Amino acid sequence: MIDILLSTYNGEKYISKQIDSILNQTYTEWRLLVRDDCSSDSTLTILKQYQKKYSDKIYLLSDNINQNIGVIKSFEFLLSQSTNNYIMFCDQDDIWLPNKIEESIKTIIELEKTKPHTPILIHSDLSIIDKNEKIIHKSLWKYAGIKPDILNHNAKYMAFCNSVTGCTILMNKQCKTAVLPFPNNIVMHDAWIAIKICQKGMVHNINKQLILYRQHDNNTLGINKYKFSLIDRLKNFKYIYTNTINVYKNYPFIFNNKLDFWIHKIKYLFKHNIQ
Repeated sequence: MIDILLSTYNGEKYISKQIDSILNQTYTEWRLLVRDDCSSDSTLTILKQYQKKYSDKIYLLSDNINQNIGVIKSFEFLLSQSTNNYIMFCDQDDIWLPNKIEESIKTIIELEKTKPHTPILIHSDLSIIDKNEKIIHKSLWKYAGIKPDILNHNAKYMAFCNSVTGCTILMNKQCKTAVLPFPNNIVMHDAWIAIKICQKGMVHNINKQLILYRQHDNNTLGINKYKFSLIDRLKNFKYIYTNTINVYKNYPFIFNNKLDFWIHKIKYLFKHNIQ
């Protein structure tokens, strides 16, 4: 059984499309755990309608805080409530292709045959769509120059460029123990989870687009953060300095010292731009 974790906030415009795409999956052994982060629109009303109709599949969780705590803390709470063998993360405005769960679970089960007690995280490529569901870019990895085959096997490289998009993740329950609790200073939950599992277990990529990732005004940073060429970064010293220092501050457990940090920064830039 899979626990799918969904944190919502003012997502009334697209939430139905997201949930419908989960309900239409070819693999059906899942339950959807939802926490609404104090939406001020009709998101909660829509969620309650789905919960009433699919009471055996969709569960609205309450943490008794009753205030907006932000997406990171919201997902941390949801992850803490997960009790099943596998876990997925879900955004509120995307569309899952019908075979997403089936492809992911099949892959992780095969890997677990040889690594039965290892924290394993599976992730995939995705296609980018606009607010009207027109495909803008067929592959995020090609568009953004992401090379998961390089990044997935080196936590130090992944600290510089996270190849894992949270809404494409499927991970086993061993990962939960490895990543909780979340530190207070992390930028996003998916980057933290990916780096920790890369360090403690195994990260594996599926070279297929299994999600239509919606690009709109409220999540522009989600994709645009990747689109910086080496030349762009060299022209922007402030970006380089701030980003580099933040990586060292956020993930000190990865690097032995500052020299080790800078050596791997240079190695990563070389591998990313040459290979």
